[in-house]
Amino acid sequence: MNSKTKRITVIGMLCAITYVTMVVGRIPIILFLKYDPSDVIVTLGGFIWGPMTSCIVSVIVATLEMITVSDTGILGCIMNIVQTLSFACTASVIYKKSTLYLVQ
Repeated sequence: MNSKTKRITVIGMLCAITYVTMVVGRIPIILFLKYDPSDVIVTLGGFIWGPMTSCIVSVIVATLEMITVSDTGILGCIMNIVQTLSFACTASVIYKKSTLYLVQ
């Protein structure tokens, strides 16, 4: 299988799993706060396939969430993207750098 085709397929599957987890797994904590476990899947995707994968999945899922289930509009989408990128991409970059350092 072509490497690009495999990468696109993996990103699509990660987006689908993350979206389903976001829709099903939202747990309301307080009136306006909800726990969203989908960031765990984005972070695991970043650990396995690199930080760029977590960036792509984060943007796609946040955009889909804005269109379908969110009531916060574009501002909520931007905040969701920034929040997920700051968590998942930072963790995956640190993980990638530490594993490269350990291998050498």
